[in-house]
Amino acid sequence: MSIQVTVDPDGPVLRFARRYPHPIEKVWAALTEPAQMSRWFPCEVQAEMRVGGTITLTFEGGEQDHAEITELEPPTAFGFTWADERLRWTLEPDGDGCVLRLSNTVLDPRWSANTAAGWDRCFEALAAHLGGSDLDTTPGPDEALIAHYRSVLGSGAPAPS
Repeated sequence: MSIQVTVDPDGPVLRFARRYPHPIEKVWAALTEPAQMSRWFPCEVQAEMRVGGTITLTFEGGEQDHAEITELEPPTAFGFTWADERLRWTLEPDGDGCVLRLSNTVLDPRWSANTAAGWDRCFEALAAHLGGSDLDTTPGPDEALIAHYRSVLGSGAPAPS
């Protein structure tokens, strides 16, 4: 997986890209079907899959958060707003597989490394799910990944408290 950070007029944007050796339709289903999302996302997912629909994210302990679907163009583009951050997932065919891209606006640049580490774990769990197995998606920070992304992103910003 590669990561790059760009600065848009609205603030920093994390951009991820990862190739999966699976057909675009299989990755699209894992990305947009709530039962499959719940296997690789760090929470249970329920969703009204339509533009303007709500995604309900239920975390360990029962805490819920909500996101609004802003884009849904099967099987190539899926976007939603979550906690005032914009996420946009795209898929493009690549030989016998496809490339998944994610752009995530980050409201507080001090959280960029934490956000990148979280998505890194999600992309690994998605790869395991697509391959027919489960990867431990235990919630909580992965300090080694956060430190890695602090060095990659070159952010001198202090860690959030």
